Amino acid sequence: MIKRFIFWQTLVFIILIFTGSAVAEIKTFTHTVKQPFGGSQSPDDARVAAMVKAKREVLEMAGTYLESFTIVKENVVKKDEILALAAGVLKARIVSQENYASKDGFGIIIKAKVDVDTSVLEDRIRKLLQDRSLLEKYKESKRREKELLVRIKKLEKKNRKLQKSVSTTHTQEKENLKKEFKKATQELTATEWNDKALALVKDSKWTDPDRVIRYLNQAIKLDPNFAVAYYNRGTAWGRKGEYDIAIRNFNKAIELNSQLTGAYYNRGKAWAEKGEHDRAIKDYSRAIELNPRDGKAYYNRGVAYTKLGQNGKAASNLNDYLRIRGNRDGKASLVRQVIRELGYAPKY
Repeated sequence: MIKRFIFWQTLVFIILIFTGSAVAEIKTFTHTVKQPFGGSQSPDDARVAAMVKAKREVLEMAGTYLESFTIVKENVVKKDEILALAAGVLKARIVSQENYASKDGFGIIIKAKVDVDTSVLEDRIRKLLQDRSLLEKYKESKRREKELLVRIKKLEKKNRKLQKSVSTTHTQEKENLKKEFKKATQELTATEWNDKALALVKDSKWTDPDRVIRYLNQAIKLDPNFAVAYYNRGTAWGRKGEYDIAIRNFNKAIELNSQLTGAYYNRGKAWAEKGEHDRAIKDYSRAIELNPRDGKAYYNRGVAYTKLGQNGKAASNLNDYLRIRGNRDGKASLVRQVIRELGYAPKY
């Protein structure tokens, strides 16, 4: 009897191991970057650029894999959003770094890795695709990152040219180039602080707004022109109920990037919390101009119109919300009920 019990216990254990491994497959992507340095580019500046480049490129490899998922195809994710999607659902990490020397000079070799747990990946993708404002934040961060890497590549080309020159008249030019490398490196590091803040988003909310603000303070200190960092810091202050501070941050984000849809939308929410619904409607309207598929902006604009007693416009916006969002976020039946209470018929 004991032997039979042990046999069945062992069999169950083996079955669990094999079914578990089939469900929770881990796919691994690795990528190596070889980065030379010298002249006006310091080893530290080269290392930061290589680390960011390695993590970005391994995420691009993983992003190609994400494109094969049905949920990504069904949501018609654009090419420039795939990297943002990968950055939002996966974590790239540096697994090794070593210096090297060759006849041409010195450099550093950086290896980055991404582990993809397929058992939870689809759920993470679905949540991020439902939170388009968060996806936009990742997209803006990756856009800024690309812009800086392109700038550094141009600086490296100029650096190689100056290294080959034997003229002593380039001393000031080399010194200026060193400063440009340093500035670009600081701004790249700012994108890293911003990404650390984004990693603290859960269920569309900052899990620790105080820590988010500390991270973003660092990002803005390193790069005072980083629009999305102000936008993110604004949402964190809004989460704390500090709406005036939030609005000041959104103002700065919009000043730096007038196409930042989420900054208008979240500034609208802050105005609404202060009871200034006319201003809220203006910001929601601008967000809708920039992204006509932003269902949440229609919903919030509809709510703002109810506060002003403009029931017809409220019902129209709530119907637009239903047209775009349908039953995807569980609020459809409630929204239909509100439309009826306003004296209108739901269209969707």
